[in-house]
Amino acid sequence: MSQNHKKTFRFHYLIDKEFQLKFLAHYSLLFISGVLVTLGFLYWLNQSKYDGGAVFRLRQDAQTVFWKVENEDAAPSELKDKFVPREIYLPNYDHQLNMYTIQFDAVVTLSVLYLLLITVFSVFKSHKMAGPVFSIKRSLQRMASGEPIETIRIRKGDEFQELVEVLNEVIQKRVSDGSRK
Repeated sequence: MSQNHKKTFRFHYLIDKEFQLKFLAHYSLLFISGVLVTLGFLYWLNQSKYDGGAVFRLRQDAQTVFWKVENEDAAPSELKDKFVPREIYLPNYDHQLNMYTIQFDAVVTLSVLYLLLITVFSVFKSHKMAGPVFSIKRSLQRMASGEPIETIRIRKGDEFQELVEVLNEVIQKRVSDGSRK
């Protein structure tokens, strides 16, 4: 093989697309079902433990209330307590944010992040499996068609190292048996 072919080959992570995409689909379905179970559990928990909403948005218009404070400067004939006006923002009961809504947004955001991480992990992990499978399949096809047999070469860190070693022993025996005839 030429040096150029080795460089371009290493950057193609989808070698056996059908195998790798099926591998990715299985992990993704497992992950998505886990997310749905989590969301269902959060919904059930919210409906059974918290009666309705737990958090509300504040209104944008302030309400004036009067706070009772002690009047230290009061003369003996005046009341010792005075009322001071103060503006506060009350909850807006028309727009309810309950615990499920808050948890739903967080779970969906994290789930998308996890799905992206699983996708990247699956492509790289399946590459370590698909590369050797592809090499083994190619060598066996050459053997079946009667082409010259070469040993199977895979990268360090790839899966199926022992399988490749056994197949290389079979190839060596086949080559040595063929040269004796």
